[in-house]
Amino acid sequence: GGPRGAMKPLYFAGALFQATQRVPVLARVVDVLTSSLATLLRCGSGAWVADGLEHCKRPQKLLRLYEFEGCPYCRKVREAMSALDLDVEVRPCPRATLKAAGAVDGSRFRPEVAKLGFEAKFPLLVDENTGVRMAESEKIIEYLWATYGEGASAPLSFRLGRRLRAMPWVALPLLARPLPSHGMLRVPSRAPPEPLELWGCEASPFVRLVREALCVLELPYICRNAAHGSTSKRAEFSLKYGGRLSVARRAVGAIQIPLLHDPNTGVELLESADIVRYLYRTYQDGPPPQETWLDF
Repeated sequence: GGPRGAMKPLYFAGALFQATQRVPVLARVVDVLTSSLATLLRCGSGAWVADGLEHCKRPQKLLRLYEFEGCPYCRKVREAMSALDLDVEVRPCPRATLKAAGAVDGSRFRPEVAKLGFEAKFPLLVDENTGVRMAESEKIIEYLWATYGEGASAPLSFRLGRRLRAMPWVALPLLARPLPSHGMLRVPSRAPPEPLELWGCEASPFVRLVREALCVLELPYICRNAAHGSTSKRAEFSLKYGGRLSVARRAVGAIQIPLLHDPNTGVELLESADIVRYLYRTYQDGPPPQETWLDF
């Protein structure tokens, strides 16, 4: 019983997942399949943009979000931002340990949250366009739609995801991506001078794999949401990076996500596996934690 007993399903799912990672080809297949399952468990929420956004207010300054990939409540806010076609500067705040809640020791961005006057609970939104600083996922989602989506029609995938916004349904994707390295526990890293830039959308299983790495390595990044139906954002992508796409993609006007641009090194990468390897090779600065969900 108790918290430790409640974590046993995650622990056993993690142990099974870990066993697959010892076989290189199988590891990649399992990564993609389980990330796809996480998307299905959220009904594809964040895959499509809302209708009517061309008539909605757009922020002049980037929104800022303190969050971490493994947090179900943070996921709901990211889905809303993807559906609203909002770009955001993400400052990842993975847990320093599973053994204690609210620990900030060694964390890169959790101390900033305390300086803003909030507890170490996530997500936290900072909107310099309106002066709003706000915690609690449901309040943030309501604010985002009222401010940047008034009059727009939420896509079906987002509406279905909203039906699963309460526990335990909102936490089901954790069973698909059960390892602490899947966006939960920080890995020691070097801080980049400038935020990285990631093009993608919340529901993409390949983008999720990159976000997990960015999160645990505590690498700040600008998330350029370009979900299906984001005409202007996808046109901007094609203008900037169209030369990197295949002839077939260019012919049908498709883009390829994720795309990572690292202004600190000048690197641009398209494939999720290549991006994840690059991030760990470039920024990891110490061994990953050895904790399991039984330490929770």
